[in-house]
Amino acid sequence: MMMGYDDDDGQGSRLFEHRASDPHRLVPRSELVVYDPRKQVFGLQMYSWQIKRVVPDPGSLVVYIDGACRDNGTPAARGSWGVYFGPRSQYNRRGLLAPDLPQTSSRAEIEALAQALDALHEITRRDYSLRHITIATDSEYLAHAMSLWIGDWIENEGLNARGRRVAHFETLKALHERLDEMTYGDEGGLDFMFWPIPGEENMEADRLANQAFE
Repeated sequence: MMMGYDDDDGQGSRLFEHRASDPHRLVPRSELVVYDPRKQVFGLQMYSWQIKRVVPDPGSLVVYIDGACRDNGTPAARGSWGVYFGPRSQYNRRGLLAPDLPQTSSRAEIEALAQALDALHEITRRDYSLRHITIATDSEYLAHAMSLWIGDWIENEGLNARGRRVAHFETLKALHERLDEMTYGDEGGLDFMFWPIPGEENMEADRLANQAFE
């Protein structure tokens, strides 16, 4: 079972590491994620010691998120986001950052996470078998922020280890609280993991984010 974030010891139990995960470490990377066309979502595969082969990890769901920003760092900057559940999935979504938000690539990545949580709320209320959620992102910063650092940031009232204010802290804190509610709340029961992946494994979410500009 995937474990949730542990605020007490500050360890990133919401960080997914393929080779450190006992159920998944023997699965070749090329076979780790598979698409279920019936459910229209990706899931993980695991190694079954009982039958000595790779099998679907029951209850797992993998979603890919990405943000984009054109003219980043200029007054003309415009951000967008994409959330990818699979080929032709009804749950795929994309959009532009609201005009009143900071138009940066980092804020676009955060918005992709927020939009993914909206979609996951919808999906898991329809299908109660999907309980173990892995959020894949090519933003290592976002993955580590939400799994390794957020507890310390909250304890330090939004300051990082260098004593500097964390960018978008209030938004990240709100997302962390939402994850906790979806995990531990009255209508919770979900487990969340953040999976930092290379950009070449996140091309479809990136494509959706860029389609939002069209």
